[in-house]
Amino acid sequence: MRILVSAYMKIAELVKQFNEEYPFLRLEVYHKGEEMGDAPSCTLNEIAHRKILNSFVIMSEMKVFEIEELFWENMGLQVSVFRKSGKTWLESSFTNYWSLERQNNLGREMNSFMNIETKRVTL
Repeated sequence: MRILVSAYMKIAELVKQFNEEYPFLRLEVYHKGEEMGDAPSCTLNEIAHRKILNSFVIMSEMKVFEIEELFWENMGLQVSVFRKSGKTWLESSFTNYWSLERQNNLGREMNSFMNIETKRVTL
């Protein structure tokens, strides 16, 4: 599946779509060092650091560092991807060269091993 990221997309909608596609991963969007998950009506263009914003597509074969670079280069936004491990979310910085699909599968395996249910993001 592909996720189209556009300037007028609400942060909450982006996080929801990401979570639906990758239930064992979490995407966090930052503005001035603050995580923006508590701003459900805020759009990406409202916090972007670029005057000209380019849309782009997130695909499962993309590596985490590529996703982070796309957000920075196209919108001037800092994002982080976290992987679920039991009841904890681990930042994927040590495995940022893995694809989203591989990260999500590892999270699925860890949670299956630990018999833990995932929660979907709701708006």
